Amino acid sequence: MEKVATSDVRSFWDQNPLCATQIPHPLGSKEYFEYFDDLRERIDSLVEASVIHEFAAFGGKRGLEVGCGNGYVLSRYAQHGAEVDGVDITPTAVDLCRQRFTHMNLAGAFREADAEQLPFADATFDCVCSMGVLHHVSDTARAVAEIHRVLKPGGRLIVMFYHRNSAPYHVNLRLRAWTTSKTQRQLVNEFDGVGNPKGEAYTRAELTQLLGSFENPEMRVRFLERHMLLPKVGKFIPRFLLRPLEGIWGFNLYAKGRKAERAAEARAA
Repeated sequence: MEKVATSDVRSFWDQNPLCATQIPHPLGSKEYFEYFDDLRERIDSLVEASVIHEFAAFGGKRGLEVGCGNGYVLSRYAQHGAEVDGVDITPTAVDLCRQRFTHMNLAGAFREADAEQLPFADATFDCVCSMGVLHHVSDTARAVAEIHRVLKPGGRLIVMFYHRNSAPYHVNLRLRAWTTSKTQRQLVNEFDGVGNPKGEAYTRAELTQLLGSFENPEMRVRFLERHMLLPKVGKFIPRFLLRPLEGIWGFNLYAKGRKAERAAEARAA
């Protein structure tokens, strides 16, 4: 894929905060965040989110979210006692995070920054997460290298990418490409909004290679809604038929890993 300009990525997301058009409340209001949280928890319940993010494991430790959006995930780490930082490429997202944390009476530090140039010293964080963000970054491999750099030895990586070997990718988007003037590539780009300049889907093998600098990789697939399977008629598919398929053909590919302890061991020697 031709490399996209970071300025184009920034412009799109600054004008299109995730799910903002679906929320009938003023941006940054308490009601706005409550409505967003309800939408988010239809995808990942609080119990499921706790399994994915391991919130309880990082109480008293430092956590970073790359592409912090409106602060949903970071606020849960903070509620469990983590010292949290969030970076996002847009000033709108940084403002939303600050507003959320004010509404929730939580402490956190947020700044505008590029995932490809994280403004932190080496080995700063115990955990770095990035949910559905890195596949939009201009140079994803460079962003992954930056995450590896700022993690402490033994630090935890928790990320989510679009899943290429999914029903939405191979069925829905392919059918839509046949029936519209857009390519499948354009439709992947625009999964989170028309005009989005980049969205990349990965197979497990491709993501394993991308995250090759991390040890003990773990992967799982989730998230398959009726409308994601077939255009227009998918809404008529009984939900119970999709549940067994979600773990195979879902569109969210979650991955975890750890930065090797070897660097710490070498210094001790």
